[in-house]
Amino acid sequence: MVSLSIDSINGKAPYRVLCREDRPFNFYFRTDFSIDFNISIKPDYSIILSGAYTLDITNAVCKSSPNDPKFRKTLIAIIEEFFDKNNDVMLYVTETGDDKQMSRNRLFVRWFNTYEGNEKFFIHTAEGKMEGQLNFMALFSRKDNPNLPHAVEEFDETVSFLFDHPVIGGDTYIL
Repeated sequence: MVSLSIDSINGKAPYRVLCREDRPFNFYFRTDFSIDFNISIKPDYSIILSGAYTLDITNAVCKSSPNDPKFRKTLIAIIEEFFDKNNDVMLYVTETGDDKQMSRNRLFVRWFNTYEGNEKFFIHTAEGKMEGQLNFMALFSRKDNPNLPHAVEEFDETVSFLFDHPVIGGDTYIL
């Protein structure tokens, strides 16, 4: 993965984003509501065997977070920088620790559907239960990624294997 420019991210993000030199794909910021978020992007071969990157969003203080448009814009700035530097596939898997995964999934997909630059992107979703726990996943990529059809095929195969009864969303071209 090509390193991301913290200066480029901060040029677009309303919240000041920080990144430690020894952890170049982990980003940190504090919202106006005193909530600290960690955003990490890391290689993942568990869902797409040929490789992808997983986007992890962690509320470091575990405080309830209001609907914050500045958070959305900051997250989008990080994702845009990733895709400006890397034409890869990214995965988002909702956290399952607090039974809010359905809300997180809807919010994440809505953010992309209302994102100003979304015509460049493709998103493909799946939901299902694993050991009784409801899970939501999304694969997203630039539409011009030559590996996208293969990645979608691998994603669907893995989801069918992992989930008890998966509901694999149709291809959602974000317009």
